[in-house]
Amino acid sequence: MTFRSTGIALIATSLLVAACSSSDSDTSEKREVEAPASAVDAAEKAAAEAADGKQLGGKVTMLGVLGGAELDAFESVVEPFEKATGVEVQYEGTRDFAAVLQTRVDGGNPPDVVATPAIGEMAAFAEQGKLVNLRDVVGDDVLDANFSKSLLETGSLDDEVFGIFNSVNLGGLIWYNPQVYDGPTDPQSWDELQEWARGKAGSDIAPWCVGLESGAASGWPAADFIDEILLRQAGPEFHQRWREGEEPWTSPEVKQAFETYGGMVEDDMVYGGTTTVLSTNFAKAANPMFTESPACYLHEQATFMGGIITDSFPNLKPGEDLDFFPAPDFNPEFPGVRSISGEIVGMINETPQSTALVKYLATREAGVLIASTGRWLSPNKNVDPSIYRDAFLKKASEVLADSEGTYSLGNALMPQTEVDAFWKAGLDYTKDPEDLDSILETIQQAR
Repeated sequence: MTFRSTGIALIATSLLVAACSSSDSDTSEKREVEAPASAVDAAEKAAAEAADGKQLGGKVTMLGVLGGAELDAFESVVEPFEKATGVEVQYEGTRDFAAVLQTRVDGGNPPDVVATPAIGEMAAFAEQGKLVNLRDVVGDDVLDANFSKSLLETGSLDDEVFGIFNSVNLGGLIWYNPQVYDGPTDPQSWDELQEWARGKAGSDIAPWCVGLESGAASGWPAADFIDEILLRQAGPEFHQRWREGEEPWTSPEVKQAFETYGGMVEDDMVYGGTTTVLSTNFAKAANPMFTESPACYLHEQATFMGGIITDSFPNLKPGEDLDFFPAPDFNPEFPGVRSISGEIVGMINETPQSTALVKYLATREAGVLIASTGRWLSPNKNVDPSIYRDAFLKKASEVLADSEGTYSLGNALMPQTEVDAFWKAGLDYTKDPEDLDSILETIQQAR
């Protein structure tokens, strides 16, 4: 795979991330929180150490996908670094990430540092030797002390770390309205939860509300949850072989994951039936839970959904009017497995300034500031959950801390042609579950 051929993947993923936070643009300021002064002071000290105590001056150019309030939040994480080192971090955020990056690379003027959710495409970039091995930059001791083995493996190629996670979203969360939902909030298995849901099928309040529309990326919510089911049903080892192309899309395990998802989106199990599921934008899918006459009980989505829901319904009180529980195990052989998505930071140009910045972002102190923004989970395993003042992020951090292992979704690590086919398969299968064998063969051909 050449870097040029992966450009579309970066665009699609960047737009998807922007879509996931698009509802932030007008009302998200209420969720911005200020880090404790002690945390900022500690971050300045960590930044000074990352720069070996030197006032380096100069600049670091950084290309990413953030904008608006999210970029403001990230800049609050970087500000102590700039103050301590005298280095100016010049962040360029764009939805045309791939095109801009390719232009800069072709012109011999690439950014020093890149931050992107397109992990698979960064791996392809690393394969060409265009990314610096962060084990040499940050050091094995620091990486191993601050990041889980599974997170480091996700950003590694041939034992070289091409990217470290900067922020994380936890997947597989079941959101609900505690004023309405009367089912289990600590189910021991997916079968137990679905048994309750089937008892509600066909009633005035549907068990599930689902929305798969997302413009050019329509179908990704289905693909993400099928991906999650496969990870936790067939196990991490099979999941890795599958995403690396060693197990076919037509395998019994993949078929079972689709069918498990299918049990959730049967016509009488979802609000409005499958026609509504296919036409409803993912960001509005949970809205029927909070109307004057609630029309559904449950909605599956990652941590960012809490912010999207509270943007639409700002008077909801966490824990009283809106809450979540993690999706239960799909297979008792693989308990406590969780899926994550997130943004990784990689280095193209190794300079004293870029080295200091990446070393700083790998510290616990920078991780604390990420958590303090009220927007993201910190990937740093040494961040105390008490730092989270957003109730949903705090709860999600505790779920992560209790997990047996965290793994990236496969479709974040695949070529875009395969991802496109997977997203489309989510739509096609929801529309016509009887055609599953043909649908899976179509994805296999795209691979």
